[in-house]
Amino acid sequence: MSQKCASCGAVAVSDAAFCASCGHALKQAAPSKKQSKSSPKRRWMIPVVSVLAIVAIAALYFWLFLADDLRTDGAAPAAESQSGVNPEAQIFFTMTEANIRDKPAMTGSNILGKMPRGSQLTGVVRMDSDPSTAWLELTDGNGFVALANLSQVKPPVLVKSLNDEIWEADGTLDVWATTLPDSNLLDRVREGTKLTLVGTTEDNFIEVKLSGGRYGYLNDAQSIIARLGGKPIMIGFNPQTCAFSDEIGAEFAKIGARQQAKWQALEAKEYADEAAREKAFAAVEDDSKYVKLRRSYEGLSLTGIGQHYESQSLYFDNPPAQVIAVFRAQGFNVGRDGLFPSTELYAGISATRGEGAAYGKTELSCGV
Repeated sequence: MSQKCASCGAVAVSDAAFCASCGHALKQAAPSKKQSKSSPKRRWMIPVVSVLAIVAIAALYFWLFLADDLRTDGAAPAAESQSGVNPEAQIFFTMTEANIRDKPAMTGSNILGKMPRGSQLTGVVRMDSDPSTAWLELTDGNGFVALANLSQVKPPVLVKSLNDEIWEADGTLDVWATTLPDSNLLDRVREGTKLTLVGTTEDNFIEVKLSGGRYGYLNDAQSIIARLGGKPIMIGFNPQTCAFSDEIGAEFAKIGARQQAKWQALEAKEYADEAAREKAFAAVEDDSKYVKLRRSYEGLSLTGIGQHYESQSLYFDNPPAQVIAVFRAQGFNVGRDGLFPSTELYAGISATRGEGAAYGKTELSCGV
């Protein structure tokens, strides 16, 4: 589009700044409506495009790197809530001969096999509300073993069984987790605590059963065994005269004193005739007197003594063979039949008879 010069009237090119004829400055044409709007639009479009580009890049990064992780983290709790977390397998050892069962139950299950004491087992503990019914599910899939028969500490070899004898502690005792020198202190029991004694070990410990299916070890086994029957007592005995000395002799002396007092009381009474008097004295003479005891003698449990008309007896809560062995170990000459060599009197160790059976399993008797 052309324009005219305002000074000379010559026609000039539309976009010329000066007239070609006279050199007068020409008036510039106003920009078109389209041009006047396009420049501001470009100015605000630049930041918008930049923001959109950043958003797009962030979305791509999220999709490539974060979304998968978030899906994984979110899915794990859901899976755990449905199936539960699988506990890790643990190693246990059998404390007694243990049965392997096809089901985690004592009733309604079949015994698949037996594991001797000290056997190592690997499995997953299946707890129950009652700890005594918890089970170890073997990882090899071969069955279940009751957790009450197991320990995570390998048991030592037992050299002597104590047959789960119940013993009341006669003082404060330390219970150790193992028999090793660096063992942890498992418990400290007070006097009067009832302990189940399993057996003795090679290194002079006693294995004990504790509450909750636990096992522990008491030091100085020989000293404890000597105290199993109660407070230790000395037994001085002469098979040739049937005389007992020390505390046992003192106990028989007390019985004799009471018996003497009865005879004196009978002597002071008046009787209808001599037959009535003899009958009264015979009743006292034929009546055996017993005293219950709870004392220990070299591993034996002395449970009572008896004063008879012409003999005396000691009663033990141990079998005759064990009593004979202990007295032999103390230097007494006891034959295979349980008899002590004697001149005129009877002296021997045998199973209890008659009313004496209420005071023990074995009696040591001496007299006419």
